[in-house]
Amino acid sequence: LCDTDMLRYDSECSAAELCRGRLARRPGKSCSGVSQVCHGPGAPHQALSPPLSISGEQTLQLAAMGWVHSLNERVGDSKVGRYFQVKERRSTFTTELRAGLVTFLTTSYVLAVNSGILSDTGGTCTDADCTGPKAGQPGCRFANDPGFNACVQDVRRSIIAATAATSLMACFLMGAVANLPLAVAPGMGINAYFAYTVVGFYGTGMITYQEALAAVFIEGWIFILISISGVRGRMVSLIPKSIMLATAGGIGLFLAFLGLQNSEGVGLVTYNSATLVTLGGCPLENRVYQYSIADTSADAICKISPDTGLMTPNLGPPSSSFMCKGKRMHLATLWLGIAGITIMAMLMARKVKGAIMMGILFTTFISWIPGHQASYLGAGSQVPGGAERLEYFKHVVAVPNTSKTSLAWSFAAFHKSELWVALITFLYLDFLDATGTLFSMASMLNQRMPGFVNDKDKSFPRQLFAFCVDGVAIVIGSLLGCAPLTVYIESAAGIREGGRTGITALVVSFGFFISLFFTPLIASIPPYATGPALILVGAMMMENLVDIDWADVKHAVPAFLTVVTMPLTYSIAYGVIAGICSYIVLYLGNFFVDLIGVAMGKNNLHAVLVSPGPWDTCDVAPCLLWSVSLLHG
Repeated sequence: LCDTDMLRYDSECSAAELCRGRLARRPGKSCSGVSQVCHGPGAPHQALSPPLSISGEQTLQLAAMGWVHSLNERVGDSKVGRYFQVKERRSTFTTELRAGLVTFLTTSYVLAVNSGILSDTGGTCTDADCTGPKAGQPGCRFANDPGFNACVQDVRRSIIAATAATSLMACFLMGAVANLPLAVAPGMGINAYFAYTVVGFYGTGMITYQEALAAVFIEGWIFILISISGVRGRMVSLIPKSIMLATAGGIGLFLAFLGLQNSEGVGLVTYNSATLVTLGGCPLENRVYQYSIADTSADAICKISPDTGLMTPNLGPPSSSFMCKGKRMHLATLWLGIAGITIMAMLMARKVKGAIMMGILFTTFISWIPGHQASYLGAGSQVPGGAERLEYFKHVVAVPNTSKTSLAWSFAAFHKSELWVALITFLYLDFLDATGTLFSMASMLNQRMPGFVNDKDKSFPRQLFAFCVDGVAIVIGSLLGCAPLTVYIESAAGIREGGRTGITALVVSFGFFISLFFTPLIASIPPYATGPALILVGAMMMENLVDIDWADVKHAVPAFLTVVTMPLTYSIAYGVIAGICSYIVLYLGNFFVDLIGVAMGKNNLHAVLVSPGPWDTCDVAPCLLWSVSLLHG
């Protein structure tokens, strides 16, 4: 029993249970001949208790456990297991499967959310698709035209399929090539920048949807080049350890903030015009939606309708953000989400494997029952669009079709400064977002597998492949019509569940493959089912902050700015920028003060140069050059 290391991943198992397991596998035999067993890896041997009788149900359970253990051993010893280093990373095949399923469930919301955001651009639809009374007139797409609206719905379905297809390929590459348990999909935040700033609502932005895709395509190739050349890895190695730890904690807080919101979570936090955020959870009839008005003059806001001669508001489309006018905390979906996170937390406290997955499935199945206040499907749903979701849900199976968005790029706008602004912004946002997330996930793995991350240069196994997969994923996404892809912070849920190898990413890839054909089911997982998982994982990621030297202001202030900026600006990239810049300013300021002391004869130059500073992880000259370059940029 000790040789098979049967209990390697169980915290404890009594000798009596081992005896019963032995009896279950070898009927008629007793435990009298076995005097010692081991409890977990490397634990001291302990004497067996007297043989105990077992029931038929226990026999079946033990037989199932034996079959699972046998499967894990066979996979771990196979060529596949050795390639993915399953045993070296102290994992099992079934653990990887469970972690992959949890990761997929927590990232599956991207299918509905990403398509909803990108379809607001209108995609490839133009005024030529209008069929209503104003067909042929400029701007007819803003007149609720049935033809244009039908085209937008086709674009949305195309983007759902494109999101699933690009995520499928990206996750497969991340698992098979980089051997990391990470999910890669179109990034939240950067897709909003793509949709509402670069392309604009129904194409009212800087450049067209097709031209923006061309910028994303070029950005992907730049990512690949800087990864292969080693520039990306070198730049990351210069980031101080305190900033890396703070990035992981900030991502955790960002995750929790997402899980608390209405669009991607339980809806506990909502918009407020005075305080920006406040307590939410109000029913539909108590919601006041926000409008963004650039020109507040009366002539711009109020228009006289040529058809009726009456004054009509010209406000544009309302935001999805709303404030509550009474009845806070009255929303049934909020309480179902709270029940979900309670179940997850209780199961995790009891050390039940698959706790996060069980909580998500529990909430999802209840939300699929129509006719009650917490239902996600049907006309009575408190989440707008319930009737359409129910009709789509009934299809169960859908044939994937990306014809409306695939290969839609246009390279005709590279002479425009607006496109280059968009390209550079895509590049630095995606670089900091993806790189920060990637290294935060590596830090989580390092906590569970000490030595996974090299303390000297912050590198980890197959780092170059992971960087290149990131760039290749962006290129693939642009081919099918998606905004830039990135490593998902929700991967932390799978790592928390036990994911250690690329098998987890392959399971996520398989989940997106299934979703290509079962999109009606996958897209119907409500945000208040996955939101609790984000909150819980965010709480677990706070453990990274304990290793920061909070007593040293030069470390504490940049770390705090990194953590707090991420959720408040809705950007991982801005958090990393805030942390690095404040770190450089503090250290360079002290460095120059020390140099003045040298000039005045109060300090020794050698002592100043060798004192701890931003060059703790590199040579003085390159670090100073990089610091000045970053501040100048």
